[in-house]
Amino acid sequence: MPQSKLLADTNSYLRLANNIRPLLCVEFGAERYCLYVLRETSLEIQGSSRLKHKFYWALDPEHCTERATSPSISRKQKKEIDAAFSVIWEHVETELPGPSKTDARYLAHGFVLGFPIVTDDRDMRSLADVFSIPTYKTLELLRIMVDAAHITLEKVLAIVAYWQYNTDIPADMHIDMHSIFPGDTPSE
Repeated sequence: MPQSKLLADTNSYLRLANNIRPLLCVEFGAERYCLYVLRETSLEIQGSSRLKHKFYWALDPEHCTERATSPSISRKQKKEIDAAFSVIWEHVETELPGPSKTDARYLAHGFVLGFPIVTDDRDMRSLADVFSIPTYKTLELLRIMVDAAHITLEKVLAIVAYWQYNTDIPADMHIDMHSIFPGDTPSE
C-alpha cells in the first residue's frame, strides 16, 4: 500500500513540530499516513522575524533537517503545479483575497498530487473548497494520529494546553475539540 501523504501548512507545522518528534516523514496507521511540508515553510520561517522570534526552536538543526525532505515531484507534475498555482492565485486576486502565495502554492500541490492539506486557516480552507482540494484541520490530524495509536489523547491535551499558553489557538478550536474528540476532553 502506498503512503497517504499529507501536506501541513506553516501554521499547522509550527503548532505540532515542537511537540511531536519526529513529525515529518514518519508513517503511521494502517493507511500509512505521512506528513510533509513544502520548502516554502522553511522560507516563511526564515523570512519572518515574528516567526523566528515566537518559534525560535524551528531554527534548530533538528527541525531544519526534518523540513528538508519534501515529496518527490516529476518535471511534468512541477509544470502542472505551476499551472494550478496560476489559476488558484488568479482566483485569490479576483475573488477571494486573504490567502498568501505560499497558501496558493500548497493548494496547487494538493490539487495536482491529490494530497490533503492540513491547515487551520479559514481563507485557505475556503479556497481549497473552491477547487475541491481536501483539507484537514490540525485537530483532525491529531484525531487521525490518536486513532492510529501514533500519539495518545494525553499528548493531544498537552499540545492544546501549549497552544493556549503560547496564544496560538486555531480558529474554532474550542468547538472543534468537542466535535473531533467528543467525550474525550475535560469539561471547561
